[in-house]
Amino acid sequence: MADHNLENNLRKDLGLVSALSLVVGMVLGAGAFMKPPSVLEVTGDYNYALLAWIIGGAISICGGLTLCELGVMFPKTGGMLVYLEKIYGTKISHLYGWMMTVIFAPSLVGALVGYFSSVFCLLFSIDDAYRMAVSAGVLGFIAFINAIGIREAGYLQMIATVCKLIPILLLAIFGLCEGNGQVALFTASGQGIESYAPFAVAILATLFAYDGWAQVASVAGEINNPSKVLPKAIIFGIIFLVVVYACINIALFKIFPVQEMVSLGHDASSVASQRMFGHFGGNLVAVGIMVSILGGINGYIMTLSRTIFSMAERGTIIGARYLSTIDDDSRSPVNAIIVLVIFSFLYSTLLDADRLSEISMFSIWVFYLLTFIGVMVARRKYPDVHRPYKVIGYPIIPIIAMLGAAYVIYGMLVYQTINGMVSIVLTLIGLPIYYYYYGKNKNRELSLGEMKKYKIKRMVTIAVSTIIIIGLFVAYGFFVSN
Repeated sequence: MADHNLENNLRKDLGLVSALSLVVGMVLGAGAFMKPPSVLEVTGDYNYALLAWIIGGAISICGGLTLCELGVMFPKTGGMLVYLEKIYGTKISHLYGWMMTVIFAPSLVGALVGYFSSVFCLLFSIDDAYRMAVSAGVLGFIAFINAIGIREAGYLQMIATVCKLIPILLLAIFGLCEGNGQVALFTASGQGIESYAPFAVAILATLFAYDGWAQVASVAGEINNPSKVLPKAIIFGIIFLVVVYACINIALFKIFPVQEMVSLGHDASSVASQRMFGHFGGNLVAVGIMVSILGGINGYIMTLSRTIFSMAERGTIIGARYLSTIDDDSRSPVNAIIVLVIFSFLYSTLLDADRLSEISMFSIWVFYLLTFIGVMVARRKYPDVHRPYKVIGYPIIPIIAMLGAAYVIYGMLVYQTINGMVSIVLTLIGLPIYYYYYGKNKNRELSLGEMKKYKIKRMVTIAVSTIIIIGLFVAYGFFVSN
């Protein structure tokens, strides 16, 4: 373990404010605008909807506090990929990486693209037949920026992070003050709708909005005094997010009756802003929402493409040599970015955004559950490893995290059995692939992860291909609408 514990070699530059910013910046995004109608539809009532948001936040807090113990034990790039490998071995870590590559990454990005195209088409009064063209355009734009280099993608991320706060604050503050009083919290509102979905499905929907807290554990080794900073960052960060999400929900509840909010779906936040600020002001808020979602797409393509690249470097994935290639000019894993973008587009055309978000959350929470259990396993397996931070309230907090994870997994399997089973089967397909490549590469040294100088710049190829694809979809939309 001493050879792998690199904590003392890392710069410990992150303090409480930086860690808090990381939690809030990673989490706050599309879920704040897109998920309130979905949660309300599942619960059928204002009060239960708010309860789902609170429980989802509590599970996220317990999960974050639990995961951070492994973060300071194994302060190495890779996050959960490393934790699972140290605790359960290479097979489980491979399944996690495979799941991230074929399910979580394209499903999550595909869901965000679906949300973006929904707001875009509403804002510019574009027929739904053109949504695929919008999806191709935004994915091509993000792929182009990331193919140029990580610096340019980082600039876009900073702009989006600042812009996302504007529509959130406007919706929350003015909705609470100027709403027409539809909401009737903590009383029998009489506006509930009949719902047959388990309450766990509503919690699963909120977990999409809270997702991102796990990333803070990946930089635990670079936090100054993690035993004190990490719990505060997780607790205060997610409590802040619970308050923000609650305010946005109450604001929307004050503007819409239950039936109308559910029927509007992804467009509820945009329509609410138009009612509060007029057509022009509402459109400005809608633009802010789109920029916020754009930042989420960019951030996940930046980070998840690196996960695919890391999997390819291990040589246990299809097309490993292609996916582990770095462009010599941009120093970005352009091939991994292209593959992620293509699969995200395909997923977004096959399934609606809410379904994709549910599948992505179900698949990742199966491995979150394994990681929470892994904290207890690690205490027995590595009893002598130095732990600058230990889970507060152990073992209560890890048990709450495990029960919460098990509950949402159960809800998904009961309510959407087919999607849940497909997710599990697709994940398990990674096992024979692992055995095949493990046997193939067992007695030879791999030379993956090469630098390559392309004759034709990949960013030019991406830009031209995107223009052609958009043109085809515009022609298709014109044909359908006429």
